Amino acid sequence: MTTTIGLLSDTHIPHRMPRLPDAVFDALTGVDMVLHAGDVDDPAALLPLQDLAPVHAVRGNIHLTEFSDGGAILPAVIELSLTGYRLVLTHGHRPGLLGLFTKGISLIGRGMGLVSTHHFNQHIAHRLARLYTTADVIVFGHTHMAHVEYVGSTLLINPGAVCPNLCPGVQDQQSVARLYLDTGKPDVEIIPIR
Repeated sequence: MTTTIGLLSDTHIPHRMPRLPDAVFDALTGVDMVLHAGDVDDPAALLPLQDLAPVHAVRGNIHLTEFSDGGAILPAVIELSLTGYRLVLTHGHRPGLLGLFTKGISLIGRGMGLVSTHHFNQHIAHRLARLYTTADVIVFGHTHMAHVEYVGSTLLINPGAVCPNLCPGVQDQQSVARLYLDTGKPDVEIIPIR
């Protein structure tokens, strides 16, 4: 039997969006569980997702320009065991001043075309794979761009962002994902939303 998990991140509600778009509910209908990989300004904004399935969510990073704590009341990391797989859910950012500095450098580099979002995703994926060596699947967000990569035997997934990206020069494709777990290899489907 296959377990289907809906994945989303970077909703930024209510500071950048008033509510979850209907396309999110359409894309995630029929899932067994929903995982939100951080950056929801008000965790209560995720309550409508509970009509689809149980929801697990982690905090994101601080956004000084919006006076948002990224959902700081949520845990930083959630570890789950599902269908024989060890899953880790985290936003993927580095906390504290190092995180602010890293994000600033990344935004400047991406805005100038010096660093791609793909490279930023890879950097986060490899760091997380080193941190969570026993995980089979790691779900993260933060970059606003979908990414699927194996690092060794660990599958790393960034479902992308629900919220449109506000950074100049950064590619913008809103998306969510569906993760399929059974006795074989996990499968991921990235679903563009608009």
